[in-house]
Amino acid sequence: MEETATAPPAQRRPPALLPASIARLGGFAALALLGALQWQRMVGGLPAARALLWVLVAVGAAGAVLWADGRRRRRAGATLGVAGLALLAAYAVSGLELGLLKPRRLDELASGLSHGIEALASVQMPYVGADPWPGLTLQLLGALLCVLAALLAFWPRTQRTPPSLGRPAQAPAGTATQRTASADTGGYPFLSLALLLVLVAAPVVSLGGTQPVALGLVLTALTVCFLWLERLPLRPGLGIAAMLALAVAGALPLASVADGEDPWFDYKAFAEGLGPDEPLRFDWGHSYGPITWSRDGAEVLRVAARDPSYWKVRDLEDFDGATWIDSGANRPGVASSPALDLALDWRSQLAWRETLKVTLRRIQTRDVIGAGTTLGVEDTARDVAPSVEPGLWRSQTEFRGGDSYTVEAYVPRPSAADLGESTSGADSRRLDDLDLVIPTERESAPRGDSAAAGDPSRLRSQAELRFAPFAAFGRGPAPDAAYPTPVRSHDGDKALRSSPYARTWQLAKQLGRQSETPYDYVLAVNRYLQDGFTYDEVPRPVPAGTATLEGFLFDTRSGYCQQYSAAMALLLRMGGIPARVATGFSPGGYSERKQAWIVRDTDAHSWVEAWFDEWGWVTFDPTPAGTPARSQIAALERPPETSSDRGDAASSSEGGSAARTGGVRPDLLGRPGGPGGAASGGGEEGGPAWWWFALAGLLLLSLAAWALLRRRRRSEGPVAELDRAVRELEAALRRSGRPWTVGTTLQQLEQRLGRTPEAAAYLRALRAGRFAPTATAPTAGGRRALRRELASGRGPRGRLRALWALPPWRA
Repeated sequence: MEETATAPPAQRRPPALLPASIARLGGFAALALLGALQWQRMVGGLPAARALLWVLVAVGAAGAVLWADGRRRRRAGATLGVAGLALLAAYAVSGLELGLLKPRRLDELASGLSHGIEALASVQMPYVGADPWPGLTLQLLGALLCVLAALLAFWPRTQRTPPSLGRPAQAPAGTATQRTASADTGGYPFLSLALLLVLVAAPVVSLGGTQPVALGLVLTALTVCFLWLERLPLRPGLGIAAMLALAVAGALPLASVADGEDPWFDYKAFAEGLGPDEPLRFDWGHSYGPITWSRDGAEVLRVAARDPSYWKVRDLEDFDGATWIDSGANRPGVASSPALDLALDWRSQLAWRETLKVTLRRIQTRDVIGAGTTLGVEDTARDVAPSVEPGLWRSQTEFRGGDSYTVEAYVPRPSAADLGESTSGADSRRLDDLDLVIPTERESAPRGDSAAAGDPSRLRSQAELRFAPFAAFGRGPAPDAAYPTPVRSHDGDKALRSSPYARTWQLAKQLGRQSETPYDYVLAVNRYLQDGFTYDEVPRPVPAGTATLEGFLFDTRSGYCQQYSAAMALLLRMGGIPARVATGFSPGGYSERKQAWIVRDTDAHSWVEAWFDEWGWVTFDPTPAGTPARSQIAALERPPETSSDRGDAASSSEGGSAARTGGVRPDLLGRPGGPGGAASGGGEEGGPAWWWFALAGLLLLSLAAWALLRRRRRSEGPVAELDRAVRELEAALRRSGRPWTVGTTLQQLEQRLGRTPEAAAYLRALRAGRFAPTATAPTAGGRRALRRELASGRGPRGRLRALWALPPWRA
């Protein structure tokens, strides 16, 4: 009697306390909620409801993956579709605009997220800046971490083998059945756990926690539940005690990690690796020497503003006899009110109050960069306060790339006609802005008849000169001279004639005699600076013994923005018009895509602010248009008789006299393909379009995926190839509207659809591959014949449907 071998009975697992999928889903939801609530703290003002929304989307994604895993057909396609929709849902709940996913705006999305990631290296947490991109990037990262953790936790790892045509649904007796996904939840729980721990720990390290031990206890308990709750038997017994012991044992070390100073995942270091190069620092003082500092076109800041302005950093309000200096930058004292920098009735000009959103890129400074007179600063994580100089603000700590803030500014933009009717210098608050310190010769004692020019009694000294307010046609009194020690004469005119600025003083008096109004005098100074002067970043040296600005005005007549602005301010004060030099950045180039003015290191600039009693400090720029700084919004013109206040927007860019007061140079506007656009160095970045690189990358990935799929199919052998062909035939019958009935065999299909020899041969090859000792793959001609049979009698629509059901290529 022949003994029959029997398979040993399969060992059954004891009943679980909870179904595996429900247990893991519950553990995941609790751990993800803890992480999302921690991550939400890194964005100032973000409600906890947003974090709950991330978790709901993640739980929904997990449930959808479980649903896709249970699909009998198209399991892989359904799972991939669920993953794509889950990532899209994560994007939707992150606060980002859905319109950014349009193809024409993808570059804007990529640029914004890139900037947001770079900014994480330096911004303070919780983030409350005016620039929205760092906050949006943090929200997107939080939502993506939740959803990716859900997908990894439940991603199917086992392969079902559903019954198909011509194959028995049951395995032969005595053979081990294949383990299906229903046996457990599959997934990659430890990879999912790693993402959830990042979600929890990174914010705690960055912001700190008030109860680290409690957090460690909760974190460990939820981790144990997430990993092992599905393995807990129906009668847990010692299982519950073991889980509690693990939670307590892991609480203290995890608490120490959460309470440590050095993060185990340093997101700042990660962001710094993606960010720009070393931050730039600028020296805002004047030197009048050749330009030697580095200028490589790096973007230093962006300003979202209604109108272009000169973005001011410092005021150089004092002249020490050689250069204009900022004597109050580091001077201790009481903060000054911005109102001291404004005209008396400035509140009546509401149109000149502007809101600027400033985002720093590659600059490090304590100065608040604004425009005109800064009234207030908001939306910043750093402590800022008014400076001792009215209208300027400073931070207690240094701003870095990625910081952003909102500036409320007052920027007077009077027309040329308004300026022509205004007085200047009558406001008593501006008396100090009519002072100059000039080196001069003074008498130290009464002189005898034998005194000569080289007499030791004539000493070189510093005279502080105060000029009288502007008077028409130079009819004002002579300036008053004050010396450190008592002298016999206080005649400023005499002091200036014996100073290194004697020719400058004579020029100021000459221009004053030609001017009826303060604005006439400003125009006369500008005309002089545009007649025969050239822009030169390596100006010729002035003659020995000559003051630098005097030599610029009369000898070399070449220089850059420092010489032009310094000389103009010097002449304006000598003419009785309060003036100062301002330093910072010219407007830059406007980017339509970023909706902001893009300011680069080449836009560092120096200009002049002149006081008009009715309007306040008005910006003027005497530097010729040849400067690389994209300026000239405040160049000069005569008061128009019939033109509009803003003048001709298409006027010539040759020299300041041909530009507009308050106008905008056309080449500053970043229009694609036009002046100021990407092709001309405007606000947009140059170089090839990003989508070429994206298309090339997608093509390479597609080729790699196709190659891997081909290699895998070859390794599976001809039997697996025929199995796929049979499954494809099942799908083709269903799609073409010819579904098979239960029990249909390949032979019956061959009798039904094999009316042509090629179609019959195709089906015969499939049947032979299933049951014959050797398998022969069906031919492409047979595939075409079978497609024609599927479309037979169904018209053009049936042919299209058959083409979709059985395409020319093999799936």
